[in-house]
Amino acid sequence: MSLKKIAIVGAGVTGLTTAILLRLSGYNVEVFSREHPVIDHKNPFFASSFPAASILPHSFKSPISKKLFLSSTLYYHQLFEHNFPGIHRQIHYEVFSEILQSNPTYLPWLPGYTEIPVNGRYFIPHLPNNPLSRAWKSSMFFVDWPIYWKYLLSTFTTLEISLVIESIDFSQIDSQFPASEYSLAILACGSGFEEICNKPLSLLKGHLLEISKGPTLYNPEGELFSYNYTPPTKVYRTLNGKAQDIYSYPRSGSMILGGSRIAGHLIEGDWIGDDLLTNYNCIESKLDWPYAAIFELNKILIEHSINATIDASQIKSQLLGYRYLGPNSSLCFKVDSSRDLPYIHAYGLGGAGVTLSWGLANEIVTKTNELLGTPEINSTHTLSPSIPSESSIEKPEMIASYLANLNSV
Repeated sequence: MSLKKIAIVGAGVTGLTTAILLRLSGYNVEVFSREHPVIDHKNPFFASSFPAASILPHSFKSPISKKLFLSSTLYYHQLFEHNFPGIHRQIHYEVFSEILQSNPTYLPWLPGYTEIPVNGRYFIPHLPNNPLSRAWKSSMFFVDWPIYWKYLLSTFTTLEISLVIESIDFSQIDSQFPASEYSLAILACGSGFEEICNKPLSLLKGHLLEISKGPTLYNPEGELFSYNYTPPTKVYRTLNGKAQDIYSYPRSGSMILGGSRIAGHLIEGDWIGDDLLTNYNCIESKLDWPYAAIFELNKILIEHSINATIDASQIKSQLLGYRYLGPNSSLCFKVDSSRDLPYIHAYGLGGAGVTLSWGLANEIVTKTNELLGTPEINSTHTLSPSIPSESSIEKPEMIASYLANLNSV
């Protein structure tokens, strides 16, 4: 008996992760991508080229955000325990000089979350001469994206997942995925509903710097750390007064500095929306705006916090990318059963694609089983005759062990 065939449009982190889980659940999977999913910083619309990437759901809204985050964290924990390449754990600080109006939704979900008093007696990475309003730290998983992505994609050959390089015309999508050949299509391409309905894309524009051979950051306890820090709005904000954070995340042989989260739309190729305020007094004149501000603010913070520095000559690349948002600036996760072939829309993670990829993929598998019926296990690449439910710890452990073993062969 042939396996039910599923088409996934999009080869970003959501598409890749979903393809793996669906294949391990007993489906025949084909992934369609306009280009081969290489890390290409020249394409600002391939969001999965740019992850820093912390397992932290910034800039994300959804009624199921907690479920997605906790599920993904469970997968990353198991992948980490089974030594899957590109995943490590370290202390992460979130620090604010700007007063928080409310707690981030994700705060109580963070493993090892600890509030830090801002009375000057504790180590808190921040800009000097700026009062602190709030700080906390947690033990966080990080993905070294170039390494992790490579091994994630390498499983496709062993799992016999097809990767088709083809541009999908959303106006002709029904004919491209006929119901006679496919059982389901999943749109995990950064957008879908908007393109089908010819609506403008909702985006968060972001800027990053990659620093070659940047310093490794250690706190006074000797623990490796990273940070997100929100300065006062008088120092760094958008034209609409939106506070912006700067951050430093680790990467093998380099470090990532950010950043910006600027809301807007792309209409016929033109950016319509907010932008960064250009009143920062840049000292580093070699860099264009806003990279000069991002570099200098992070440089000052690092020099103030630890005995280390960075130099403009270490800048490897300046990156501009877009984070996709769904309708109403939130996750788009829904089923469209109005056509001969049902569709699942799954996109709009707002830059939290790596963070929530396993949780969203798990939800997609659950929804797929509801739509198509749980497949019979007749493939060499399914895990067992009975894969535990999505709420069970056995499923992430089993999958992590299997994928880690694939990469050790």
